[in-house]
Amino acid sequence: MENQEQTLKKTRVDLSSLPTRQYLDQTVVPILMNALSYLAKERPPEPISALAAFLVKNKSMYESNSESSSPPAGGNSDEKS
Repeated sequence: MENQEQTLKKTRVDLSSLPTRQYLDQTVVPILMNALSYLAKERPPEPISALAAFLVKNKSMYESNSESSSPPAGGNSDEKS
């Protein structure tokens, strides 16, 4: 348990010291790419609301992987919100 807490603290420190591009690539780009793919495929009538719903619905898949900085396979890009 203590080791996990140290890993989380180390990850947060590492993320804050990254250059902007690397920080974004490791934290938000993976989910944004899947969200944009979803929007392009589904073309919802309210794209901003659909984007927000997609991000909220799928964020847990990406939060757990931000420590390892690798995006999940698939990413649920074909799920509807």
